[in-house]
Amino acid sequence: AALTVVTTKTTTTTTSLTATTTTTSTSSSTTTSTSSSTTTSTSSSTTTSTSSTSTTTSTTTTTTSVSTTTVTTTSFISSPSNNLYWNQTGVIVADHFDNPTSLYFDGNDNQYVSDRLKDHVEQWSPNASAGVTVAGSATGAAGSSSILLRNPDDLTFDTNGFMYVADNGNNRVQRFLPNSTIGTTVAGTTSQSTSALTDLSDPVAIDVDENSNVYVLDRGNRRIVKWGPNATSGTSMISNSLLSNAYDFLLSPTSSNQVYISNEINGVIYLWTFGASTPTLTLANVYSSTSTLSKPRGMAFDSYGNLYVADRSDNWVVMYCTNSTDGIVIVDSSSATPVIGSLIAVAFD
Repeated sequence: AALTVVTTKTTTTTTSLTATTTTTSTSSSTTTSTSSSTTTSTSSSTTTSTSSTSTTTSTTTTTTSVSTTTVTTTSFISSPSNNLYWNQTGVIVADHFDNPTSLYFDGNDNQYVSDRLKDHVEQWSPNASAGVTVAGSATGAAGSSSILLRNPDDLTFDTNGFMYVADNGNNRVQRFLPNSTIGTTVAGTTSQSTSALTDLSDPVAIDVDENSNVYVLDRGNRRIVKWGPNATSGTSMISNSLLSNAYDFLLSPTSSNQVYISNEINGVIYLWTFGASTPTLTLANVYSSTSTLSKPRGMAFDSYGNLYVADRSDNWVVMYCTNSTDGIVIVDSSSATPVIGSLIAVAFD
């Protein structure tokens, strides 16, 4: 699998995920034993062994042991979760954006990037040298018709392959059928911003469950609302002033009534239960309290349920292993190549 991050340096950088393997492993042990009996006889033995292997790291127990490990990657960050190393050398897979805000990979490794200032969504096929506009205007024209967008902020897909776009400037969510550039409004009222449940105000993030229910971070109204299929109004699931500073949210992979919310101003991630007045859990620690998140933005889950957070200010990607409240930096601008900065979004192919 590969981890892909979006930066505001108009590049999208992929770093590869490598299993923990040992290129060179050497161990040595020395054992000396002496025995005697009443017939006054003494025997002694010394055994020295050395072994070399190219398999995964193993553990042995001896009286005295020395082990060394060399990994072929010259620069890496280790992670205790699933015994993986993260390669710090990335590959630029898409560029020339004005303001990329979100990232998504489909099952064929096509990546989709919403470009807020170009008012469209681009699709980049594997190894492509240029993107193809799949929603909005290829020339960057903004508008409110069914074929145009205005400042798209987020995108996602449902299980049927339909694409959903948070059309922020038009205060709506648009759904696009496969191979179609004509959008249908599935949440909000075009170009209308009120606190009524028929409307949205500053929709910045969206997610869709397996039943095609659309969840919207309605930041201007400080709430997360749920819109069922063919609904004409939403249902408020969470309402709190803390959401006025939220940037992204994700449905929990282990619970049908909880979401993870990134709060950029407060520098935290909230785990929030629908209907609750306060967060269930707050994530902020990095490296066991020696550091904290600064400006967390986009988030993603891997197949193991670990949470990954793009921190815009600290220029790193932090992983929170399942059931852990201590984050681990797995991609860092100080060691990554090419240089990454102002991280906005993160995704897996």
